[in-house]
Amino acid sequence: MIRRTTFIIAGLALMTAAAWPGRAQDVPATTATATTMPSAQISSLIAQLDSPDFSVRQAAQNKLIDLGPDIEPMLHSALAGKLSDEARARLNDVTGRLEESSLLHAAVTMHYKDAPLQTVLNEFAWQSGADLDVRQPSVTSYAQDRTASIDLDRANFWQALRAVSDASGLRPGVGAMGLTLAPSGQRAFMQIDLANPYARETGGLFISPRNCQEFRMLNYSVNQPAAPSTLTLAIDVFPEPKLHVIGASNMNWLKECVDDKGHSLLPAGMNQRFFRPMMMARRRQWWWPLQVTLLPNPQLGTKIARLRGQLDFTSQTRSQIVEIGDITHARNVTKDVGDVSLTVLSCQKTNLNYQLGMTLQGVTVGDPVLQDFLSSAELVDDDGQTVRRQSFGPPTPTANGVAINIVFLPSMSTPSKLRWERTLEQKKLSVPFELDDLPLPPGP
Repeated sequence: MIRRTTFIIAGLALMTAAAWPGRAQDVPATTATATTMPSAQISSLIAQLDSPDFSVRQAAQNKLIDLGPDIEPMLHSALAGKLSDEARARLNDVTGRLEESSLLHAAVTMHYKDAPLQTVLNEFAWQSGADLDVRQPSVTSYAQDRTASIDLDRANFWQALRAVSDASGLRPGVGAMGLTLAPSGQRAFMQIDLANPYARETGGLFISPRNCQEFRMLNYSVNQPAAPSTLTLAIDVFPEPKLHVIGASNMNWLKECVDDKGHSLLPAGMNQRFFRPMMMARRRQWWWPLQVTLLPNPQLGTKIARLRGQLDFTSQTRSQIVEIGDITHARNVTKDVGDVSLTVLSCQKTNLNYQLGMTLQGVTVGDPVLQDFLSSAELVDDDGQTVRRQSFGPPTPTANGVAINIVFLPSMSTPSKLRWERTLEQKKLSVPFELDDLPLPPGP
């Protein structure tokens, strides 16, 4: 079973909804509306898992999955009873998928009528699994004296984001700290166009074609042949917060691309299609700019009739939060994390930057644990805001580990602790997707 466990080493204090810093304490907890399907019909679907007809068994299994996590108590009750091996195997698969869906995907339920906008934003961020920067001064100032009405039952993240954006007037984007909701796109490096008519939502991903550019060149020299035109397609991919994407690496993501005349535009070589560097915040990956140079064709049609792709990535499914407090005064403070010892030598402010020196004992330069630390270690202040990193030097081998130096950018607030989200379990996921009827640049 996939699970994500987040705890603080000192005291092993579990984080609860009430302790989540972005959720207003006076917000009533919202609960998912139970499925409207009568229990007798659910019992009938469970019974159909043992049907002699394969299509009936498969259809019943798919229907149970579609009903969502609300029916899990009934499924577990059925598993405690007598079942055939076939029905038990299918029911275990259903419960496993529902548990995975609850972990990796938001199901937002909110019913508010003319409620304070900040309350709505805090609740949405909490259910989404990300702060979305809704506590930033520009947002709290905007939300002051504003109200919003939201009526959602188990909406997926992108449906809920669209509804909250419309109700609040705030626009989603990707900023320095990940996904944001902000007035007029403030703090966003990349806007998320939820109204893009060619975008698709699948597997928790929002896949949004950005543009298609054609480049033509004419050679005037008689010694050089005419250069072929190039056609470049750019696609932006945004994962929902609960996916906790920590890695994506499939170079060969494009599987099929055909124009409306039946011409294949698929490049001949893998080196023509690639993942570009991704926007990362707090080790999470929030934006994947995909780009491909399509195969030119002199008889090119007017649109891409069908494009099929597959995105492979790694999702963090269980993590451990390690913290060392009073970080600016920490000197030779050691924390044991399993078979690894983390020692903070000093954290000093130099020329407005914070320089953090430390050693990790029990690891080597190429150890995955070290790479995990380097990609997720951060300084945070008392409000949970992260101090952005500027750089870190190459790890230096020591007698029993490695020495590390990380430089953090100047911050308006003083960091209070070092935070390391250590990955304990992860899962590889593949999401196929399809786009169609994408217009191509008009010919000359």
